[in-house]
Amino acid sequence: MINRRNFLGLGLGALAVSMAPSTLSAVDFRKEKPKAWTTDKVDAAIQEIFGTSKTTKGKVKLKAPDIAENGAVIPVTVSSKLAGSKVAILQDANPETLVAVFTVPEGGIIDYSVRIKMAKTGNVTAIVEENGKLYSDAKEVKVTIGGCGG
Repeated sequence: MINRRNFLGLGLGALAVSMAPSTLSAVDFRKEKPKAWTTDKVDAAIQEIFGTSKTTKGKVKLKAPDIAENGAVIPVTVSSKLAGSKVAILQDANPETLVAVFTVPEGGIIDYSVRIKMAKTGNVTAIVEENGKLYSDAKEVKVTIGGCGG
C-alpha cells in the first residue's frame, strides 16, 4: 500500500514533468536554403528546397478559392494522408514564389491552413515530400482587386 507522502511526492513529480517545456526542433529554411526564397520560378524554388523538381500529381489536396476578391488574404489549405516529412506552398504571381515550408514531425498529420498574398492572378502549388518522392497539387486563383499593394 502506498502512503500519503509517497502519493503526494509522485503526484507533484508528475505535475512538474508535465509542466516542463518540451523542446521542438525546426529548420530555418530562410537561413538553410536562402536561394529558394529569392527565386521567381516555381521549379527553381522546388529544386532548392527538395533537391529535385520532379513531382507526381496526386495524393495532395490543395484548397483555395477560384476567385479572390482581396489578393492580400487568400485562404489556402494543404492536406494529405501521406506520411510526409516536408510541405511547401508556392505561387507564381509574386516576384518571390516560395510562400511557406513546413517540417512535418514523424507521425504528424498534414493539414495546414494559411493565408497568402498574391499581386495578381496566378497558380498556387502545394508539394508534399514522402520518402524522397514529391507529390503535388496546383490551382489557379484569379485575383480581382487588392493584391499585395492594397
